[in-house]
Amino acid sequence: MDLTIAEIAAQIPTDDPVKAWWTDAAALPVNTTTSEFLIKTLKAASDAQRVKNTNLPAGSRISGYPAPVNSGVTTDAATGVLSFVTTYSVSSRVLVNLDIAVSPLA
Repeated sequence: MDLTIAEIAAQIPTDDPVKAWWTDAAALPVNTTTSEFLIKTLKAASDAQRVKNTNLPAGSRISGYPAPVNSGVTTDAATGVLSFVTTYSVSSRVLVNLDIAVSPLA
């Protein structure tokens, strides 16, 4: 079981344009969970940050999309499937009313 896009959108203030974007967004690709969609998106952001930072001087590099933190690999005893837990995050400067994320950390 996972969250739906509608459940996420419901938690965004009504007048926020981000809510409108999520509400109007197409359905997720077939057989894609919300967690898979978000993990792939955050992985792409982390990878893009790494690539972009290679051309930026120290002090100007983006640090808002850190690499994931991964657990050790485990084996499901019933299926033999190998897996690990990965945690992605986003760090951003946010106005004190929590309404607007100003920028990823640099």
